[in-house]
Amino acid sequence: MALPTMEGDPQRDGLRPGTQARVTALLGVLDEDIRHVEATLLRLDTLRGLLIKRADGALEKLLEEIHRQGEAYAATECRRQELRRGLAADLGCSESDLTLSGLLTRLKGQDRAALAERQTRLKVLVAQLNREHTLTRLLIADCAKFNRSLLRVFFGPAGKTGTTYSPTGAPKHPTGTALLNMQF
Repeated sequence: MALPTMEGDPQRDGLRPGTQARVTALLGVLDEDIRHVEATLLRLDTLRGLLIKRADGALEKLLEEIHRQGEAYAATECRRQELRRGLAADLGCSESDLTLSGLLTRLKGQDRAALAERQTRLKVLVAQLNREHTLTRLLIADCAKFNRSLLRVFFGPAGKTGTTYSPTGAPKHPTGTALLNMQF
């Protein structure tokens, strides 16, 4: 979702032109963040569907795509940090003290409204992402539990397929205790 950028007089909110340019660039980076989180939500939904369908080939392709997108998004992260450093220097505060909420207190007018809108949208998306991540994590844990159960059914309890001995020293072979006998 592309949000409108603020074109016009660079001095409209009392900011120096360099600072104004950084704020405008930050709004663009936040738009990229919004698109990235929205795409991540779609990928998580697709991932869950592929896990349920057990579509291994499609799942591998999706995981490769997720990896590529993560690498590509690193450039946006670097750009955001660079803008943050520049804005902190322009505004005379430390980089660690400059947050979106802190920046909002220093802006006025259209820039403030645009930044607040993006901040709100990101908060909603991140909350949704956290919920979807938890659902995906639970599904993966259930799949792993199911797979372990199948392995116990096929190979016996605790995967024991070798010979065990009774208290009298007589060998006991686990044949008949599992669906699959690993002995030849």
